[in-house]
Amino acid sequence: MNLHATIIVSTRRRIGAVLLVLAWAVAGAVPTARAGDPCTLTCGDLTGDVVVDASDAAEFLSCFGEPAAPGCGCADLNGSGRVDLADFAIFTLIFGGASDETPPHCTGAPAVAAGLQAFRPQVGAGYAPFARTAVPEIWEADPARGPGIRINAPGDDDPAGEDDLIEVRVTLGQSGAAMVLRRSGDALRVWSTRNKAPGSDIVFANNRTGPLPFPANATTLTLWVEWAAASHGAAELHVEPAGAAVSKDVLVFHSFRGLVLALGGEGQVPASPVDPNQGTFVVANTLYALGYDVLMYDEDSVASDGSGAVYNEAATAIQNRGVDTVAIFGYSHGGGSTYDLADRLDLYRAALGVFEIVYTSYVDSVSNNSDIDVGQELRRPPSTLYHLNHYQHGTLFEDFFLDGGPVPDSNPPPTGLDVETTAWGATSTHFEVDDFVQVRTAIEDSLTAETER
Repeated sequence: MNLHATIIVSTRRRIGAVLLVLAWAVAGAVPTARAGDPCTLTCGDLTGDVVVDASDAAEFLSCFGEPAAPGCGCADLNGSGRVDLADFAIFTLIFGGASDETPPHCTGAPAVAAGLQAFRPQVGAGYAPFARTAVPEIWEADPARGPGIRINAPGDDDPAGEDDLIEVRVTLGQSGAAMVLRRSGDALRVWSTRNKAPGSDIVFANNRTGPLPFPANATTLTLWVEWAAASHGAAELHVEPAGAAVSKDVLVFHSFRGLVLALGGEGQVPASPVDPNQGTFVVANTLYALGYDVLMYDEDSVASDGSGAVYNEAATAIQNRGVDTVAIFGYSHGGGSTYDLADRLDLYRAALGVFEIVYTSYVDSVSNNSDIDVGQELRRPPSTLYHLNHYQHGTLFEDFFLDGGPVPDSNPPPTGLDVETTAWGATSTHFEVDDFVQVRTAIEDSLTAETER
C-alpha cells in the first residue's frame, strides 16, 4: 500500500472510530463527565491518561455544542469559545494517538517522540580506561542503578580536567520539534559543554528551560549534567514539549556516596577494552556498568606508605564530594597496595572527615614494598568492615613462590579461601587465580552487598 493510500485509510479509520464512539455515547452506552476548566491537559486528552481514546471521545461528546466554559475548556480545542465541528475535525486527527499541544492552541499535529540517555561517569579527560557506557533504559529511573553523579564542590580536585559532569543525549523523533527540560530541583545544572565553558549553561526559570538549542535539522543534542548542591540527594530530569507539561522521558540522578578503587597486579595497566586476563579490571568494568563510581589503577600508584595518586583521589572524594563509603580490592602487589592504602586512610581519618572502609578484598595478595617484593600480605586491612580473601599456595616452579595466604577474620571464614582446595581451582597458579569466574563473581557479589553506590 502506498503512503497516500495509507493516509486515506488511516484517516477514515480514525473518523469511523470516533463516530462509532459518539453513537455509543448517544445511545447511553458510554458514561460521560465534564472535563475540568481551565484546561491543563494536552489536546484531545480529556481524561488525562496521555492517550486520546474512546473515553476522551465520550467526554468530548458531553461538551459538544456547549460553550467552552464552564467545564468544557479542554474540549474547545481551537479556542473559539464553543465546542463545535471545527473542534471535532481536530479531535479526529488526534484520536488514537497523542498531542504535544494544549487547548486552545490545537492544530491536530501528532505528538513527537523524545528521549533522554545518560552515561556512566567520566574519568579525567574522557571515559578511558573504561568504555563509554550508557545507563540501560530499564535503569534510567532506578534510584540505585540509574545515573550516578558526583557532587561537584568548588574544592574538588580534577587533575585531568573537569570530569564530574554526566553526559546526557537528548533525541527527537523528528527535527524541528521544540523540546524543553524540566528538573525537580536546582541541585541539577545543565551545560552544553563538558567543561562548563562560560556562556554554555542551559538556563532554567522555575525549573524549566526554554526550547533546547538543537542544531538545524538535528535530532540529537549532547548536554552535560552537574550536581551543583553541596549535599546528597536524588533529582529528576524530564524532557517535554515546549507547549505542554507532558514528560516524554525521565532520568533520576543520585549523588554518589561511595567510591570503589581497583588495584591491578604488577605490570597490569588499566586499558579499554579490558584485558580478559586481568580479572581485577574485569570486575571493575562490571561494577562500573552496574552504576558504581569505580576507578582503576596500576598498583604502583600506591606507595609503600599508602601515599600517591590513589590516596589523593580518595581524600578529595571524602573531603569535597561527600563520599562516606570506600571499597578497595586488589590482586598480587595490588593486594599489598590495598593494605597500604587502607592503612593510610585509617591513619589520617581525623583529618579526612567521616567515612568508612566498608569493603576490601585480596586475591593472592603479595606485599608491595618494591616491584620485586615476594612476601605474602597476611595482614587484614585496618578498619575494614568486610574483608574477602582468595589465595593459592603454589610452588617455586609454578609461580616463584608468589603466593597469598590466610588472613585473620576474612571471608569465607575464618581466613579466606585457598582456591587449590576446590575442584575448579585445584591446579591454580598465581598468574591465573584472579581470572577464575568463581573468584570474580565472589568479589562482585560481596562488594555489591556491602557497598553503597
